[in-house]
Amino acid sequence: MTAQVIYAPAVVDGDILAGTYHRLACARHLRDLARQATPGFPYRFDPVRADRFVRFAQMLSHYKGEWAGSSIILEPVQVFRLGSLFGWVHVETGLRRFRTAYNELPRKQGKSLEAAIVALYTTFFDGEPGAEGYTIATKRDQAKIVFSDAKRLVQSSGLKDRITCFASNLHVDATASKLEPLGADYDSTDGLNPHFVGVDELHAHKDRGLLDVMETATGARRQPVTFQITTAGDDLVSPCGDQHDYACKILDGVLSDETFFAFIAHADPGDDWLDERTWQKANPNYGVSVKADDLRALATKARHIPAAAAAFKQKRLNLWVNTSQPWLSIDGWRAGQTTDWTADDLLHEPCYVGIDLASKLDLCAMVFAFPPTVGRPRWRVLRWVWTPEDTLRERAHRDRAPYDIWVEQGHLLTTPGTRVDHQVLRDVLRVQRQRFDIERIGFDPWHADTLIDQLVNEDGFTATQVLEVRQTYQGMSSGASAVEAAVLAGQVDARGCPLMAWCAANAVVQRDGKDNIFPVKKKSRGRIDPIMALVMAVNLAIRMPPEPPREYRMFVV
Repeated sequence: MTAQVIYAPAVVDGDILAGTYHRLACARHLRDLARQATPGFPYRFDPVRADRFVRFAQMLSHYKGEWAGSSIILEPVQVFRLGSLFGWVHVETGLRRFRTAYNELPRKQGKSLEAAIVALYTTFFDGEPGAEGYTIATKRDQAKIVFSDAKRLVQSSGLKDRITCFASNLHVDATASKLEPLGADYDSTDGLNPHFVGVDELHAHKDRGLLDVMETATGARRQPVTFQITTAGDDLVSPCGDQHDYACKILDGVLSDETFFAFIAHADPGDDWLDERTWQKANPNYGVSVKADDLRALATKARHIPAAAAAFKQKRLNLWVNTSQPWLSIDGWRAGQTTDWTADDLLHEPCYVGIDLASKLDLCAMVFAFPPTVGRPRWRVLRWVWTPEDTLRERAHRDRAPYDIWVEQGHLLTTPGTRVDHQVLRDVLRVQRQRFDIERIGFDPWHADTLIDQLVNEDGFTATQVLEVRQTYQGMSSGASAVEAAVLAGQVDARGCPLMAWCAANAVVQRDGKDNIFPVKKKSRGRIDPIMALVMAVNLAIRMPPEPPREYRMFVV
């Protein structure tokens, strides 16, 4: 597997131009190769299985264009991606590791042809009795594109003696296997038992209806494959946007999903989109199926027409247009995390508390922020995050986050029922104020009136301690700017909490004309409640000087 041995290191080392997530996909592969010898890592890379697929692909013939009649030759990047899909297996069972392959690339990279090859191999040559393969799209006519490519490959490559071709069906009677196109407009999806699902142009799917049906239906198979191909879209609040975000978080190391293969070829947002090196960086098949002259002509047009520029960036450089970039530096957040301290190291130190109360769907978060001191340049962060126990599984599925694992690890807390009882916050505050010097407690006042009254009138906090922090530019910008700078400098330490890292990666900010900022939940890519609480706490710390020592009233342990 030359591509596995040479291609991935060349990308990681910068010898091959590649965008951030292209490079991270290669780095993940190399990291996993090193983990093969690590006890507890359940997967290994089998070059024989990867080579078997590559040999199958290269026995097929092109059927159109300049290469019609010639054998298909996979480019190194294709060998890397497809070889990874078929080469990684479970150590004990020998079954495929990756159940979902997300492939996001610009146009003209041969995505449909690849999907057709994978469809044929998985449906008819994977050793799965009664395999059902489906190519799906928003419309059945669109689903037929990959299916038709598969059908023509059969007809042009000597497979028609083994695979029977009908207008909308390929099948092998001896193994009771079939491949068919299926659209979201299809009458019924009852009774499906797919072994292979090929999703064409995922960015065009406006809802998850058919995607969820097919995902659920694969449950009876030993090693099903969902092979997704797409270019970048323009709406991150969509099925493709969710999948793109999930893939990025896996490659960034924010989330872990060992069964999800992610590959994104793209230009980076700061690149000069008119620079030919940027075109090469975004297009792995540059100079092969992607012609420099073609891109040059399109770029010339795009330089003068804004709408054409947006289309060029999206379709040819694989940039998500009209979308906000993540706010906080993931590398900076990661650099700030340590595990060489505990809460006991902060006893009796001053801290500021931010509380973000849960709405119907949000998490409920309380963050204690300890400011930097002489000899300790980092903000140290303790957090308590709650979610209702009765809706834990539903929320985890909706938010695409491993809430159950975080509960087991102690990063996420649950409360009985379907809502978070604010009494849990009061209980934590009662205990922790004996351990730390709580200077201020900040709330978004929305739905917090009762809790504020309880803290002041029943729990002994003073009215000057419990303050409103409105989620506006005026209320949040100072804290948000300070958090942004501290994260970038690697000076926010939440002791490696994966829940906090996930929320940090989700956050998106809104800016006004004076460059004031504050995080916005509606624009963010997932839950950000602990980050909102952190911003409120930091905002209080930089705006409010410490109070003189005080005694708490009406305190009951």
